[in-house]
Amino acid sequence: MEFLKGAKDLARNPLGIVALFISLIYGFASLLLDSSVEKLSAAERWPLILFIVFFPIMVLVAFYKLVTKHHGKLYAPADYKDDKSFLRTLSPEEQEVRLEKEVKESFAQLKGGQSGNAVEIPKQKESGRNDQIERQKRKEEHRRFREELEKIEANVIESIAEEYNSKAEKNVGIGETDANFDAFLTSTADRFTFVEVKVLRSAGPAMMMLDRILYNAVVADKFFNSRFKLVLAVVYYFEDAELERVERFWRKKVSSCPANIELRFIPRSKLEDA
Repeated sequence: MEFLKGAKDLARNPLGIVALFISLIYGFASLLLDSSVEKLSAAERWPLILFIVFFPIMVLVAFYKLVTKHHGKLYAPADYKDDKSFLRTLSPEEQEVRLEKEVKESFAQLKGGQSGNAVEIPKQKESGRNDQIERQKRKEEHRRFREELEKIEANVIESIAEEYNSKAEKNVGIGETDANFDAFLTSTADRFTFVEVKVLRSAGPAMMMLDRILYNAVVADKFFNSRFKLVLAVVYYFEDAELERVERFWRKKVSSCPANIELRFIPRSKLEDA
């Protein structure tokens, strides 16, 4: 009965199940060797002896890899005192990948709109030289916009955090999921509020950008058992006359998402200090 009670306690999380499984295997092997050592020949005893000797070493190696690479998967939700324990700050590498993806998405909106401005140069040498100049120009534009995007995100996050009378933790991921957001607003409220800032440089639909946001919101909403809220701030560069069509498209998509999303549109001109 004591063993069954201990097994029940161990089976409450993945780490306990692994420990129980290892204990049972090692125990059965030791019991078999102890009870039948006189009945087994030398050739039959050696596999058991080798197993008993090397099994702990293999377990040690396996646990080392689990603890260093997948430690977040070894615990059940009940092992955490607070759902906030599942939040993690993205690594510098993850932040770099995330920022670069956002920059590329914003530049992708302008494709086709600027290509028609290129002037054909008949001479191949001149064309090659101009191509190099154009590449350098695009690279510099990419760098400047990347810096501008970081300032925009910081500005908007700070403003929303002040509005909620809260502190913002930036570049936050949720457990071992792929869902991550620009910021998490720490507060005593029962709801977990996140902030995501997106930049629209043209009035295009930005389908891939929006679909990824909605997917992350659904994952987070399920993770926090519908106690999730996302403040989605969209900073736009185009004229207000074009906003109605874009806003209508975004609100229609957002309204079909089961997660709680508050959508805001902010003109770039109102962020003069960014």
